[in-house]
Amino acid sequence: MTREEIKQAQKDGKPMVWSDPLPIEGNDYTISHIEDLSKYDEFNDEEMEDIPLLIQYNDGGSEAEIFITEIKLKE
Repeated sequence: MTREEIKQAQKDGKPMVWSDPLPIEGNDYTISHIEDLSKYDEFNDEEMEDIPLLIQYNDGGSEAEIFITEIKLKE
C-alpha cells in the first residue's frame, strides 16, 4: 500500500494487517496503530519503501518496525 492508501484506509476505518514475512502461528496481525505518516510527507512512495514504520498489532500488545510494503488491507 502507498502512504495515501494507508491514510485513506485509516480515514475510512478499514482494518489493515501486517503481512509478516515470518509469521508466528496464533498472532493477530491486525494493525491497531501506525505511527503518524505525515512526518514522512517529504518522501515519495519509492523512498517510503525503505523507511521502517512503527506499528502496534496483536490488540496493541506487540510492536514492530515494518516496511510499508508489508501493510495490506484485511480481507
